Amino acid sequence: MQNVGMFDWNNLRAFILTARHGSTLKAARALGVNQTTVMRRIGDLEGELGLKLFHRHQQGYRLSADGEALLPEAEAMERQANALLGKVEEHRRQLSGTVRITATELAVARLVAPAVAALRDRHPHIRIEIVATDARLDLAAGEADLAIRAGGADERDGVIRRRIMDSVWGIYAGRSLIERQGEPRSEADVGAFPIIAGDGTMAATAPNVWLLSQAGNGKVSYRSNSVSGLTAATKAGMGLSALPALAASPEPDLVLCRALPSFASPVWLCYHESRKDDPLLRTVASFLGDWIGEMGGR
Repeated sequence: MQNVGMFDWNNLRAFILTARHGSTLKAARALGVNQTTVMRRIGDLEGELGLKLFHRHQQGYRLSADGEALLPEAEAMERQANALLGKVEEHRRQLSGTVRITATELAVARLVAPAVAALRDRHPHIRIEIVATDARLDLAAGEADLAIRAGGADERDGVIRRRIMDSVWGIYAGRSLIERQGEPRSEADVGAFPIIAGDGTMAATAPNVWLLSQAGNGKVSYRSNSVSGLTAATKAGMGLSALPALAASPEPDLVLCRALPSFASPVWLCYHESRKDDPLLRTVASFLGDWIGEMGGR
C-alpha cells in the first residue's frame, strides 16, 4: 500500500455504498450524485491507496480481497462520522437564548417575520424579540443584537455588515389615478402628475430625490416620512410615489410605471463586532442572512 494521508470522505462514502449495494448506480442514488461521479471517486480512492477495491462485472461491483479487508475499517469511520453529525444536530437543536432584532415595519412584515418562522422550525429553543422601528437602534449599546437595514449601511466603527439583498424601488401610481390621467410613458410625462413626496429621512432616498426633481415642489400633493404612509396615499390616487417593490407588489390597487426608472437599495444585516464569536448570534445571523438573501429577493 502507498503511504497515504487523509482520505477524501466523499471517496470513502462512494466505496462503502458501492460495496453495500453492489452497484455504482444504486450508490449514486443514495448519495444524490450521478453514477460517473461515484465511479470517479472509487477510482480516486484506489489511486490514493494503491489498491484495487472492486472487481467490475456486468452484474455489478464485487469487493476484491483488499476491499473486503478494508470495508470494516471504512464502516467504522462511517459510524464515527454519523455519531459526530448526531452530536452536532443535538447541539443545534438545543441551542437556546434570546436574540433581539430591529428592522423597519416593512422589513419585519416582508422579510424578518417569515425568516424567523423558518428559523424556529430549525432552532425551536431560540427566542426572537423583534423591534419594528425606523430608528437606528445602537448595536454597540445593546439596544438590539441584530439589525436589518436598508439603504446606506451603518458606518459606525465596530459594526459588522453583510449585504444580503437589494430592495428594488420603482415609481408607482394608484389605479384610480391611472384611470383619470393615464400612465406616464416617459420621464418627461412626470411633470403632468401630482407627486407624493418623502419627508424626513425618507426625502433623502435616491428614488424620492429623483421623483421630486422631475416635478418640482409645486406638484407635491402629499408628504410622508414612512413607506406605509406613501403607500396609502398612492392607493388613494393622490399622485405618483417612489415605493419599494416589497411594499407595492402585493397591492392590487398600485401600478408600477414601467417607463420610469427603478432604483436598487442594498439591504444589510448588521451586528456589533463584540458579538462575532457568540454562537447564538452567529447562528441567527447566518440563518437570517441566507434565508432573506435567497427568499427575500423573489
